[in-house]
Amino acid sequence: MEEKTEQEENLRVFVDINVNGNANGGVFIESNLKDKVEELEASGEVKVVGVVYDETYNLEILTQPKGSRPMINFSKKK
Repeated sequence: MEEKTEQEENLRVFVDINVNGNANGGVFIESNLKDKVEELEASGEVKVVGVVYDETYNLEILTQPKGSRPMINFSKKK
């Protein structure tokens, strides 16, 4: 088993759970999201677990108390 690089260990990906199939990356934007995530997590009390995009310039940051496990329910489509 290959060891993860530091960059891979720090990688968190937030995806639209309503999309099926392949997706392409490679479009990068400059933002202060990195600074905001570090600011929120600096206390050690919370972990950023998601980002909500609502078609505006504002992003909602979802957090959880540090150490808790996310409970995400995926419903199967019939």
